[in-house]
Amino acid sequence: MSLTTTVKCSISGHYTKSVGGRSIVDDIPPTEDFLLASGTGPGAADIAFSDKRTLASNTSENLDLTGTLTDSFGVVIAAVKVKAIEIHADKTNTTNLTIGGAASNGFKGPFNDITDAIVLGPDDRFVISSAVGWTVTAGTGDLLKVANATGASAGYRVKIIAASA
Repeated sequence: MSLTTTVKCSISGHYTKSVGGRSIVDDIPPTEDFLLASGTGPGAADIAFSDKRTLASNTSENLDLTGTLTDSFGVVIAAVKVKAIEIHADKTNTTNLTIGGAASNGFKGPFNDITDAIVLGPDDRFVISSAVGWTVTAGTGDLLKVANATGASAGYRVKIIAASA
């Protein structure tokens, strides 16, 4: 099995302002793509998980990074290092999703503390990557919580790139 990954997460722009009858332009160049080779060391990954999920109103789920999620080939993923995460809340959602803050066995990952979380409103997207990766500890630090607020069901797409060693 082989996996090559490109993470595209950049802001670019063309900022123009008229000053004294002249147009002043500030081009904001995009950041280079983040590339991961196939493998398990720094700058490499060998696990890919992607899914479209829906949560009912006022419910949550824990994405178990070492034991229950299956990849597109039906293989249960067993991440040791998470290299990239993308979570995109559906545009049609009317509630917010909270990512992180599992009550127990929480995946700390890029957060400062396992109780930390981010909130995604409708059509919000969270993308983060790490060449070395964030440690996953099976049984004690492997649950990435996704919670939906009260009011309506909410959909989201999740993508996780990881290494098995």
